[in-house]
Order: sequence, then structure tokens, then C-alpha cells
Amino acid sequence: MPNQRIVVQATQAWTDTGIMISADNAVTISFQTGAWTADPQTNQQQLYGPAGDSQIIVPPTQTQYPLVGAPMGALVGRIGDNPVFLIGAGPTEVPRGQTGSLSLCINDDIHAVYGPGLADNRGQITVFIYHSNTIPILTRSIINEPAQTSPAAPTSSLGPLEYLIGTWTNKLTDTDDLPYSYNVMPLPQLDPSSPTGYILKNFAYYEELSFSAIHGSAANRGGIGTQNCNVLFYEQRVYFAEGPNKNALVHAENGSLLFINDQLQLLGPYGNGNQAGLGNQTVKDSVAPSQQFNIIKQISVPHGNSILAAGSYQQQSGAPSIPVVSSLPEGVDTQQYTQIDPISNPNPSYTRNPNQALADALLAAPVTTFLTLNVSSKNGGGGVTNIGFEQQHAQVESYQCTYWLEALNEATEFTQLQYSQTIMMRLPIGEQFILFPHITTNTLSKM
Repeated sequence: MPNQRIVVQATQAWTDTGIMISADNAVTISFQTGAWTADPQTNQQQLYGPAGDSQIIVPPTQTQYPLVGAPMGALVGRIGDNPVFLIGAGPTEVPRGQTGSLSLCINDDIHAVYGPGLADNRGQITVFIYHSNTIPILTRSIINEPAQTSPAAPTSSLGPLEYLIGTWTNKLTDTDDLPYSYNVMPLPQLDPSSPTGYILKNFAYYEELSFSAIHGSAANRGGIGTQNCNVLFYEQRVYFAEGPNKNALVHAENGSLLFINDQLQLLGPYGNGNQAGLGNQTVKDSVAPSQQFNIIKQISVPHGNSILAAGSYQQQSGAPSIPVVSSLPEGVDTQQYTQIDPISNPNPSYTRNPNQALADALLAAPVTTFLTLNVSSKNGGGGVTNIGFEQQHAQVESYQCTYWLEALNEATEFTQLQYSQTIMMRLPIGEQFILFPHITTNTLSKM
């Protein structure tokens, strides 16, 4: 079934959408535009939407209405010859386990038994019908590293990155509780409904994040010394935890994390000069290099962005002190950041400080020791590249991320991962460019 837009007339009984519903097919109906009435003399002679006239509930005795006990003028549906169900303003998922053609109708006296029926109705509404999202299965790593006994993955050379190996998630449970996460996402929009020139698409989310060590390392040779890059590859999948598109994939990326250590330079291609076989000989007067940053993050984002960031790490006891971060841009109206909106800004307190989601998570599970990893595109020759379209409309200017690897309840293993990531995006607003923080924060558990 392709996603479809359907117009339902107030004067028509049972509009056949042409959409066949199967027992295992989850389908949702959402209202888009329009207004109608099932009786022009009610509701102060004003049209209303698909929720119908809340002041007039069809009594059980008037069985010629499609659905008794529901508002007159409400949008209702039917699958084949199955019972009629209320759609209203939606979004509404059609009943599961039923098979047949989907039909839509206004909840009115369609056979004119109690009055003029559909003859005096006015208006129409437009709905959008689409597949409901299913919950992704987050039970195994999304990286499949080739099995190899020798050489083994040099995990002991990864420094703090060793503790990341594995899969982390905060997948949804059967409860309605949202995860300790938040995404502040400003987007450019030129439309009369968006006088500020931008909109917000903020939401809680859940994700799967997998790290895998490769069976080797990457040596950067400098002539008399070598930087040895010990590598984790990672894959990330992010899903909406709330809102109209709940459980849909909203973001994916992959990349690598490097832990760099300094070494003498091996002699010849394989450390054995010009002799056959491997060796550990070094060049004459070899000196190990040194660098300010030993943590590198390389990111590939399928928006046409690539990011290179550098940083360092430290280990501390106790719980981390999560800093306050502001998501507000400067030089533009920010009123919509403070107003609650179930679609675009469901949690204004998290919007003001997205890191509050991390602080709230720490209250639920006490941390006794932690590692902090900081990387920034402004460090160590890092940077960001964008494709041409993004350069014009949403250029990523910089990237910064802090990870907190945490041990809980006096344990020695790091089983909780928190992060706060800030991407500065340059959006065209009117005749100028404004920098907007795009901030994501999450708390994950190791699977």
C-alpha cells in the first residue's frame, strides 16, 4: 500500500479509498486540511474538523448513523464488513486483524431516516493514510567484524576506547516512559506559517550504537617516528521515541574512533629491513612523535557531511557534573523555543537545556566512577565538510561531543554511556546567516 492522500466529502456516504487492508498490515490515518458539518444549524452554523461536533453525541437508538456513541460529524471508518470505528482528528491506527477495503465517512444520518441526511451537509476534509511504524529489533550488533584468530583485535591498545566495545541502546519498553534523551533540531522553512524563517523539530529518541575493534591498526609514518592509530568502527541508528513518526529511523551514521599512541618507526616495510618476514627493528635515531590530542573521531553522516574531531580523555571518581548547555541561537526571535508544542517542541525545559535529560538520568542510577572523552572539530586540525546544497541552506560549521562512560553502584565495569553533542549549523534567515545549535543528548546501557 503506497501512502495516499484521500478527500472525503461531507455529502458522500462511504468513500472507498481503494486501499486494501490485510490482517497483518498496520495503517494510520491522520487529518491534513479541511472542515465540514453534518448539520448547518448546529455549532453556531460553523464548520468543524474530523473530530465532529462534541456537543452532539449520537444516541444508541439512532442506529442508522454509522457509529452511535460518537460525535455527530466525526470522521469514521470501516474495513470491509467489519464494525465501524472512530477516526476523529487522529492520528488513528485502524483496527488490526481485519481484512478488506478501507472506506471513510462522515458520522451522519446517511440514509436520511431522521431528517435530510447528507443533503444539507457542507464541506470536505483531506486525510493522509500511511503505514504505521513498527518497533525495530535491537538485539544484536549492527557491525559484523570478520572472525580471525590471529592477529586478534588489539583491544588492550585502545586505551579508554576498549570500554566502548559492544552494543549500547536505550530501546523503548512497554511503558509510556520516555528515555533520558532529547534532540533540539532547528530547520529552515520559508512559509507564511513560519514567520521566523525556521521551525523546530524537537523530540526524545532512542538508538542503537555499536562499536567494534578491527584486527589491526593504522600506522602514520613520519620518517623517524610513527603515530599508531588503534581503531574502533561504529554504527549508529536513531529512532523517534515520540511524536507522529514514532519508531521511524530519524538518523544514521557511521565512522571510527581512534586512540593514538606514539611509537618508534619500524625499519623497512614490515619492521625487518629488507629481509623477508616480520620484525621489530626501528630506523636509526628513531624518535616517537608527540601530539596534544590522542582521541580522534571520524564521522560520516548521510546528509552529505563529514566531520573530523580531536580530543582527549580523563578518568575520575564519583559522578560527573553535567554542564548546562543553551540551545538558543543569537540574533533571531527564539519565542518558539519556550512554548510547548506537542509536535515541534514537546519539552521546553529540555529545549532550554538538553543536558537536563542527562542530569535526570544520573538521579535514577548513581555513578561511582567515570571516564570523560571530549572531541571537537576545532582541535588538532579537525574540520567539517558539506555538500553544496548544505553549504547554502544548513551548513555544519563545527562539531563538539562529550562522552561519559560510567560505572554504577560501586561496580568496576562501565555499563552506562552518556553523551552530549553540539553541532553548530548556519541557516539563512532573511538577509543574514544565523548559527543555530543542534544538540543531541542520550543515556545508553550496554547490552
